[in-house]
Amino acid sequence: MAKLMKARAWCNNEVAYLAWKTDGKIDGCLGFMITRIITGGTGGRKILPAWVAFTTQSNPEWEEQDTSVWPVQKFSWRDLTLRRSRDSLNIREASFKVKYEIAPVGLQRPGRKPVPKSPNADPKKYKGAPIPLFYCGPAIETNEVDVTSEFGDVSAAFNNGILSTQNLRKQLKTPDGRAPSKSEVKKHIEKPGDPLRAFLGGDVIPCLKGLFLRANDEDGELYLALYELSDPELIQLLITNHNRLHLILCTAGKDSEGNWDTTNSEAREKLGPLMGKRLQNRMFNNSGHIGHNKFAVLVVNGKPAAVWTGSTNWTPTGLCGQTNNTILLKTHDAADAYLRYWKRLHDDELPDPEPLSAPNNNNQGPELRQADMRPDSVSADNGKTQIELWFSPNTEKTGSPKTRTVPPDLEVVFEHLRNAKKAIFFLVFNPGRTSAEGEDVNTVVSATIDFGRHDPKLIVMGAISDPTAVPGYEAPPRDPDKKKDKSKPKIPPPAIFSPNGAPKVLMIRAAAVRDLIGDFQQELLSAGNAIIHDKIVVIDPLSETECVVITGSHNLGFKASYANDENMVIVRGNQRLAQAYAVHVMDVYDHFKFRAVLEQQAREAMLKNKKLKRPVGKGFLNIDDVWQDPYFSGGKGAELEYFLA
Repeated sequence: MAKLMKARAWCNNEVAYLAWKTDGKIDGCLGFMITRIITGGTGGRKILPAWVAFTTQSNPEWEEQDTSVWPVQKFSWRDLTLRRSRDSLNIREASFKVKYEIAPVGLQRPGRKPVPKSPNADPKKYKGAPIPLFYCGPAIETNEVDVTSEFGDVSAAFNNGILSTQNLRKQLKTPDGRAPSKSEVKKHIEKPGDPLRAFLGGDVIPCLKGLFLRANDEDGELYLALYELSDPELIQLLITNHNRLHLILCTAGKDSEGNWDTTNSEAREKLGPLMGKRLQNRMFNNSGHIGHNKFAVLVVNGKPAAVWTGSTNWTPTGLCGQTNNTILLKTHDAADAYLRYWKRLHDDELPDPEPLSAPNNNNQGPELRQADMRPDSVSADNGKTQIELWFSPNTEKTGSPKTRTVPPDLEVVFEHLRNAKKAIFFLVFNPGRTSAEGEDVNTVVSATIDFGRHDPKLIVMGAISDPTAVPGYEAPPRDPDKKKDKSKPKIPPPAIFSPNGAPKVLMIRAAAVRDLIGDFQQELLSAGNAIIHDKIVVIDPLSETECVVITGSHNLGFKASYANDENMVIVRGNQRLAQAYAVHVMDVYDHFKFRAVLEQQAREAMLKNKKLKRPVGKGFLNIDDVWQDPYFSGGKGAELEYFLA
């Protein structure tokens, strides 16, 4: 009789990722019951919640049961309620230890014991007859993991900014038949103290506030370079601490009438009179360049002490309405490198347009470009962690869209990708366009396709936000007469890409549930432009010495290096940090994979002029054990080979 053989867990400050394997198909197994075990302190056990019912049942109100009622029909899972309940907006404090018990459950067979009734199980909350479950074999426990944001001299936090969830519908009490509106979401995420804002923002906001608290406690100063600044709470934070600030504020936003800096104009007007010359405008009122940084350097007693950076813009959507990360480097050398870059930006003074909203042709100067061509190398954690810092622009000239010369920072990134032994995971917004063949290696997306073809054993998994960055994207033909029939449904662009010759390379696009399927109602995809806003590459996160994390503001394509103010952090040798970032990637990837499949199915049906019929008003879980078959035929679970090796 087949049984569970191995189970592992990894986590960050928000989510745990679990994977397990058996030595064969378990007869009559309908899935796995998963129990979270908090170790230390008061401890506690909780069976993980579940919302997706069996096909003979329905959960129309999206009421919570648990995996003793609706088991997990996969060999991996994400504990999304590790700290934040999906049935409410309650938050559990971080910094605790946890492990998981995984038990196969399913149909009754001779000698199998029934699964005891859970206090969370309530058949009155769903439709259809309950299906009694029985243990199909002994349970197995994972390793113990720390739920934390602290990884030595580096801290990292991730938000919960995915909006395309049934949970968001439930929190907003969205009526059946429609998706939540952007205006509804913005009303909550723009309001300081709002529970939904706190839920979606995760630990990113507290992490940032912690830097300001330290500045106050230690009488320090803060040097900031920001792209977007419109969040009311963060603007007030800057106003309150204006005496400690030195701010470079760039152009962000443009309206339909051609006026620039629509995003930052209010913050600029409020902070300008308070800060005087300590606020420096950096106005790129053109489409060729952006001042894309979002970092803050803490200086105490004249010495750089820490630097906060990452992908998170200082806007409500950046904090709460898109996936983002923040990283805090708590070493003098790293903070000093950022402070020197800040001073280079400050010295690269650009003329203000008259008025500030008018177009201009500002470009970065040669001195800045020359200085940025060399990285800063930093050691942390007594030499165990190696950090390489790159700043942009770092090319002699701006370049053109057809430029093929690899900029120095991406040359290093491509070398790390080339040296990957087993796995590459990534999240990107829009690094640039890539052909389906990937022959133009000018983004991390095209590079991973190339390396995946050279090494068929290499696992490459990634999620992309912008449809135009999905390999092989082709813009729809323009309609010069603008007589397109708007009554016809729009064919969605590709949502899944798996290239020929690279069997373990799989890329997906962010998508939302658009049509009713099962018990799922329509979802909101975004509250602005970006959906996935992270710029993350994680290489071999299970390796103690060869793991790599690449993050920062850099969009991981040529334009960012040639034309933008950017920063990039490359961390080697910090295994716990690499695993925390890998969990974030897998969280985002797994969430959007189901939705990308739905989108791809709709696209293919529309291209064939066929009507897609979806099951509505019932669950997805199989009522027999055939769900296991693809895992043993090779159709699913390629990543499990890596995580359970």
